[in-house]
Amino acid sequence: MKRILLVIAIFCSSNAVFAQSELTLPFMEHVFQSSYLNPTVRPEHTISIGLPAMSSVYMQVIHNGFVPNSVLAKEGNTLVLNPQDLPGAMKNSNMIYANAGIEFFHLRFKVYHWDYWFAVRQNHEMSFFYPKDLFKLAAFGNYEFAGQTMDFSPLGFNMSLYREYTFGMATEVNEWAYGGRISLLQGLGNTYLKPKTLSIAVDDDMYALTADANGVLYTSGIPLDSANMPDISRYTEGFDMANYKENQLYQFLTRFRNPGVALSGGVSYKYDSRTKFTLSFSDLGFISWSDSTKNYLLKGNHTFSGVDGLADFLYGRGVNTDSIIDAALDNFSDDDFSDSYLTWLSPKIYLRADYQLARRTQLGLQLYSVINRKFYPAFTVGIQQGFGRVFSVLLTGSFNQRSFTNLGFGMVIKPGPFQIYLVADNYYSPVVDPLSFTNFNFRTGVNLVFGRPKKPQGLPYR
Repeated sequence: MKRILLVIAIFCSSNAVFAQSELTLPFMEHVFQSSYLNPTVRPEHTISIGLPAMSSVYMQVIHNGFVPNSVLAKEGNTLVLNPQDLPGAMKNSNMIYANAGIEFFHLRFKVYHWDYWFAVRQNHEMSFFYPKDLFKLAAFGNYEFAGQTMDFSPLGFNMSLYREYTFGMATEVNEWAYGGRISLLQGLGNTYLKPKTLSIAVDDDMYALTADANGVLYTSGIPLDSANMPDISRYTEGFDMANYKENQLYQFLTRFRNPGVALSGGVSYKYDSRTKFTLSFSDLGFISWSDSTKNYLLKGNHTFSGVDGLADFLYGRGVNTDSIIDAALDNFSDDDFSDSYLTWLSPKIYLRADYQLARRTQLGLQLYSVINRKFYPAFTVGIQQGFGRVFSVLLTGSFNQRSFTNLGFGMVIKPGPFQIYLVADNYYSPVVDPLSFTNFNFRTGVNLVFGRPKKPQGLPYR
C-alpha cells in the first residue's frame, strides 16, 4: 500500500507544475489554433506556420466544488471559513482540473479549395474528483452519521502526459463548410483511479469507522527500480548530448508504445450573407497504455475505533501515528499486475451562431459542453471588432462552472508576417474578485502568416 501512495505522490508532483474548456478561442477563426476546436475554420491567410521558438502556450485551472465567496465570511480585515458551510455549497461529485499544453509546430496551407494542416503539440492533464461526503465527515464528525454508510466511490483521478500528431482538412461547398482532423496520440505517462466501491460505515454504538475499498490503481510510464519502487533518477539524471540516445529521459519522451487516436470534425452553414451556424466536436478518442504498466489492486477493509489517549497519558506514551497508519494499510491488498488498459479523452462539443453586425463587427452565441465523467455545459456570448488588417479585439461573457462572472478577452496584432495573439477566459475573477474564482485559462503565441486568399471585407479583421 505504501508503494501505491508513493506512486501517486510522484505523479501528482510531476503534473502539478503545469497549470478544459476554451470559450473565447473558437470566435477567433483567423487564428490557426482555433481549428483545434473547430476544424471547419477557413482562415484568411494562405499559409500559417508555428515554430518552436514561437510556441503556442496554453494553461487552465478549474475548481467547481464551490464558489469561495459562498463559504467565506469577512470579519473586519479577516476572511473566516466555516467548514460546516462547505458541504451545502457542493454537489455530490466535484472536480479539480488542471491542463497545460504547448504547440511545437504547425503548418497550414491552401491548395485550390482545400485547406490542409499538420501540427504537433504536447498536453498535460489532471482531473481529480472528490465526493461531498468527504467534507461532510470532516466538518460534522462521525457522530452525525452514526448507523450510516457514506459513499466515497466518486473519489478518483486521471493524470496524463501525452503528445499529439494531428492532420486536418477543410473545404467549402456552396453555403456549407466541412472540416475534420485525425490525431495520433503518443502516451508518455498516466495514473488512473476510479474505484468500483469506496465507503466508510459509522458504527451506531461506539462510532467506529469501517473503511471498505475495491478498485484498481492503473499506472503507465512511471519508471521503477529493481524493487518495483518508483525511480525518479530517470528525470533527474544529467543529459549527455554525445550519448543522448542512451539517456532514459530521451527514451521516455520518444517511445510510441502507448498509442492512441482522436477524431475531431465539424460542419458550418452560411444561412445568408450575415448569418452562419457551426457545429463541431473535438478530442473524441482514447490512449491504450501498455508500456511500463504497473497496476495495483486496492481491496480490503479496516475498522478504526479511535485512540486510547488516557492509557497513553498515564503510561507516558505518545500516540504512535505511524503504527496506526501501518495497521490500517496492512489490511488492504496491494497486489500488482501489468495488464494494459484504456483511458478516454474528454470530448468537447461546440454549437455556435454568428451574425455580422457591420463590415468588421461580429456577434456570436455559443453553447459548449465537455464530458469528463459528467456533462459540463457552458454558454457564451461574444462580440469581435476589427480595426483594419493589423488589429482585432474580442470580448466574451460566459456562464461556466457555476459562475456568471466569466469575462473573456482576445486580441490579435499583425505586424507584417507575424500574427501575435493572446486569449483568456475568466480573467475577471483571478484579477479583480478572487473569491468568485472557479475557472481560468490563458493562451498566447505567435504565428507566421502569408498570403490572403479571401477578400478583406466580411468577417472582422478582414
